[in-house]
Amino acid sequence: MGELPELQHRFAAFLTGHGDDIRDLVAEQGEVSVETRLGIYRNAYRLRLRETLDIDHEMLGLYLGDSLFEQLVDAYIERHPSHFFSLRDFTSHLPQFLREARPFADHPILAELAAFERLLLDVFDAPDAPRANIAQLRQLSPDRWPELQLRFHPSMQLFRAEWNCVECWQALKAGQAPPAATSQPAGHWLLWRGRDRLSQFRSLPPPERVLILETLAGAPLSILCERLASDLPEDQVGTHLLELLREWLDQGLILSWADTARGKHGSPI
Repeated sequence: MGELPELQHRFAAFLTGHGDDIRDLVAEQGEVSVETRLGIYRNAYRLRLRETLDIDHEMLGLYLGDSLFEQLVDAYIERHPSHFFSLRDFTSHLPQFLREARPFADHPILAELAAFERLLLDVFDAPDAPRANIAQLRQLSPDRWPELQLRFHPSMQLFRAEWNCVECWQALKAGQAPPAATSQPAGHWLLWRGRDRLSQFRSLPPPERVLILETLAGAPLSILCERLASDLPEDQVGTHLLELLREWLDQGLILSWADTARGKHGSPI
């Protein structure tokens, strides 16, 4: 290892508490001792990581309270010191960490709450992309509709919850005490970044979730109609699908669509 890479490696190891003393590498300067200056760097490093955890998982921090959150910070930094040039991905391992590390693993809602907040970050940071609108849909000939293949906006995410973590998040966000942690039949949520560039989410009814999964798998509108026909009278299928498309378009969920009859990679509008 060259001189500069070795110096960087030793300094990083010192900051994370996994290296030897490096006082011999630091020159005396002014009235502030080497020990004090190194301590400032080490403390600043940890405080920056703590701040990242606090910002990325604000509601989780409120849910845990100061004492447990400090315990979480120490344990997570020890297990997952930052290996990224940007702190954007520093907390990416937190949900899995909370599933495995005690005492946090004894409370499964914590991992779910962290995963939900992580998805909100992904939604906010998703690439910008133009969204389709109802006027563009109306321009299409009705005979093309059955083969239309929808493409969702890149900010859209699906979330599965087996605990009432979203309800707890909402209460904390509103400045209220969260409800007691309770397990529940699997609930599903839809997350996306709206046209106003704010992250949004809503509960996802099972039939709509099926249609979204079919769409993500590449199914055209004709297949979506078939799925709806298994739950609705035939004369209601078209109306229900049109209402759902309008809702998706109004919410900015649809990026574009292609005509599968003209090839798998048909041109979007």
